[in-house]
Amino acid sequence: MPTLSIQGTELPYEEKDIITFEEGLIGLPHLRRMVVVKQSIIEPFLWLASLDEEGVAFVVAEAHALFPTYEPSLPSDSTFREILPADERPVILAIVLIAPEWQKTTVNLRAPLFISASAMRGAQIVLTDNKYSVGEPLPLTMAA
Repeated sequence: MPTLSIQGTELPYEEKDIITFEEGLIGLPHLRRMVVVKQSIIEPFLWLASLDEEGVAFVVAEAHALFPTYEPSLPSDSTFREILPADERPVILAIVLIAPEWQKTTVNLRAPLFISASAMRGAQIVLTDNKYSVGEPLPLTMAA
């Protein structure tokens, strides 16, 4: 089983868990092959680690788990619609920015990661809906 190193810890993943981002991530178009890795000491957060650039990993969370009313819509012109089977609901992850003072941690709800679990393909999409922020405060129940 392959592993990757995150903050000095070797974490295993399976080849079948590799997610392809055809356009990469916003501002990082070269990061196309990513894998979501669990690590018990950071739960409920996860790592989204690059297989294209060693040492690049983001803290992410399932957006709906943190914000139960969060229901972003894919823009009608999104090419991700072509990837996502009609009957599949995508997994939606949000990138988390961990602040030195834990209570000031924020979540990017404006540019979530939409992932098709069946196709193992994903896209980071900037939402046109202004009600979502790139710096949404972590819910108080999490930050306590």
